[in-house]
Amino acid sequence: MKILLVNSPIRLNARPNNIPYGLAAIASVLRNNGFDVSIYDINALRPEPDDILREFRRREWDIACISGLITTYKFQKWLIRELKEMRPDAAVVSGGGLATSVPHLLFDNTPVDIIVRGEGEDTMAELSYAFENSLDLNKIKGIAYRNGDKIIYTERRPNIQDLDRIPFPAWDMLPMEIYLENPVWGVSANNSSGFREDVGVGRSMNIISSRGCPMRCDFCYHIFGRSNYRFRSAMNVVREMEELVERYGVDFIGFVDDNMMASRKRLLEFCDLMDKKKVSVKWGCHGRVNDAAPEILKRMSDAGCVWIGYGIESGSQRILDRMQKMVTVEEMKRAVRETRKAGIYPNTTFIFGYPGEDEESVEESIRFKKELGIDCGSFFATPYPGTPLYDKVMSKIDEEEKFVESLCDATEFTVNLTDIDNDRFFSLKRRLDANISTTRRGEVQFNIG
Repeated sequence: MKILLVNSPIRLNARPNNIPYGLAAIASVLRNNGFDVSIYDINALRPEPDDILREFRRREWDIACISGLITTYKFQKWLIRELKEMRPDAAVVSGGGLATSVPHLLFDNTPVDIIVRGEGEDTMAELSYAFENSLDLNKIKGIAYRNGDKIIYTERRPNIQDLDRIPFPAWDMLPMEIYLENPVWGVSANNSSGFREDVGVGRSMNIISSRGCPMRCDFCYHIFGRSNYRFRSAMNVVREMEELVERYGVDFIGFVDDNMMASRKRLLEFCDLMDKKKVSVKWGCHGRVNDAAPEILKRMSDAGCVWIGYGIESGSQRILDRMQKMVTVEEMKRAVRETRKAGIYPNTTFIFGYPGEDEESVEESIRFKKELGIDCGSFFATPYPGTPLYDKVMSKIDEEEKFVESLCDATEFTVNLTDIDNDRFFSLKRRLDANISTTRRGEVQFNIG
């Protein structure tokens, strides 16, 4: 039984800099269970479509499992059809954010055989065993599958509570040098406030140390559900960091959790271990401004933290409240200032065009950026299926599949969610993003028709 895991291409206007962490963890689980597993990392390699098909014909596989965010829908729609035509008797499985949020679109518009919903480690192990032994798929939790003309949805699988039992990713199955050469984040900045932080990243790698998020922002999609925040032990995380340093000479770790700072107790345990074990690596993470207490930031800085990403999203309290951010503008300002005082670079993101956005709210965001000396652009407010925002604005979306095909990572316009006419809408976006420093690197075109 040969299982081929496929990482779909994403963000083709930027170099690949984050390993497919979940897919590589699934690969480790399958290998530990005795299966013949490999990864075809299309996002890292960036081959042309003909080269992709040529590679599939060259390889042997009984199950091809494709993973990707909802932004990979158009690619998966193309590839699934090609794979079923190439090997009709082999199973094609889709998992990840796309499969979990809109399984009906995949079943309606592709010949996909099975969908994995939610966390995939245990599900893929059970599914592979069932295929190998011709067992009943209906007993496997967390999937949907074709049964003749019917689509069968099995019982939801509970989330894994003990994340420490998941093995480290199968780094050896990935083109690691590609990822190591492309920094997880840009960590050198110079803005009008005069703050500057040069980290000197040489070889970086991403880690996920928790799953879920305890908050309920309307625009966020949570593949693990909108509750049940779980985290790995500090010891387990530090051991992974040590192994990356030893095996690959990594000097920067980017924690890509939704919110690594949500558990203060675990965060302080992690910082203590970093000191105790003298792990020689710098790191960064994402956090919320209401967790950015000065004493916590100083402790993080002392333990090697040089970068924290904050979702500021708007300088307007009215818009923040519409987003269900559960923070105040003053908390945002205080967090940015205190992070800088701790010697940590506060990376900020803004969202433009949220329902209710108008000239007043845009001016509030501009004043916020000027006051804090923030030099960054903004993302378009994009309603992704599975989010509360999507449910609220469905009336603005004419055809779901066409809309999903148009989705990107919020860098391109998809739909105007405001009452502003389009001409003024784009004019305000340009005003909000004026005087920013941007660098476009490694643009890649990927045309599948």
